[in-house]
Amino acid sequence: MLHSNSSLRAELGSTLGLLQDSLRTLADYITDRAHAAWLWQPPSRTHSDAPLRDLSHRETLDRIALAFQLIKYEDGQDPHESRIYPGIVAVPAPCMELADAVNHHKAVLARVLKAMDGRTEIGISDPRTGDRGERPLREVALEAFYFRRLHHWQATRRIEVLRESAVAMGTVEYVGFMWATSREVRRTSRESLLKQALAPGATLLSEEDIQIVKGLPDKEPLAIVRPGHTIPKANIRWQPRSATPATTRVRVAVLPFILVGNQLPDRLRKLPPSPASNAPRLARTDIEIESSPLCHTLPVYRYLKPLRSSKRQLNPKLPDTTPSA
Repeated sequence: MLHSNSSLRAELGSTLGLLQDSLRTLADYITDRAHAAWLWQPPSRTHSDAPLRDLSHRETLDRIALAFQLIKYEDGQDPHESRIYPGIVAVPAPCMELADAVNHHKAVLARVLKAMDGRTEIGISDPRTGDRGERPLREVALEAFYFRRLHHWQATRRIEVLRESAVAMGTVEYVGFMWATSREVRRTSRESLLKQALAPGATLLSEEDIQIVKGLPDKEPLAIVRPGHTIPKANIRWQPRSATPATTRVRVAVLPFILVGNQLPDRLRKLPPSPASNAPRLARTDIEIESSPLCHTLPVYRYLKPLRSSKRQLNPKLPDTTPSA
């Protein structure tokens, strides 16, 4: 269903209001009712070797409440910087519904902003002169609702709720925070890559690399691999119910986890202040991509020969959302 610019603007304004209200309600509930909590503290910017002071329970709850509400750029925040707040907070059961409401409004906001991609609106193009002209609809609409400094990723990232289940997953018994680096892998194909490289004015590949790609079999699956970011993640283990095996999941930990209970898990491995620069890395056992790039001007790789047939069936436009070897 197509929406007009005016209907998208109206839905954006409504969603921003609902999201802010739900975030305030969640934050107030956490500061008033949370039982236990832990929050990571970034290393000191003074490069002092002195250990960080432990936060009090009140300070921890206040910072967690603030972390959930930070959906705009703060003063001094770099345009490409995303603030992270690894942690965990134990709350009464009603808090789960409050977190679900926040996640619903975040999902709607992401959808509305996506629908505005490529659309324009007449607005003030030069604040000094007041001249008007075409501008991206998203910018004009956000300014109209006083959200010019909205941080898209901080505003739309999901809050992780560590749920039990009636069948398999009982109480959370272990949460182990860690720093993890995964490469960014985007699947493509010989034809898709050539289409982009041969477009008028394109400089994606050198002539030598174009000839290399042309020499590949038709519909050859390829991967564009770029260095990833180091982000906090957590291994989470739930106690099994009855005879079912224990359930373990890995979750991105850029916001505090929420779980029902009076205390944090007995086994809690806290996140180090910063990634270890010389931490040894184990060899991967799930290698899918050749070790050497195919091209010189773009990090294009071939999949291992036994995997090419299965990869050929995958949609080349979809990014690979799993860490790749």
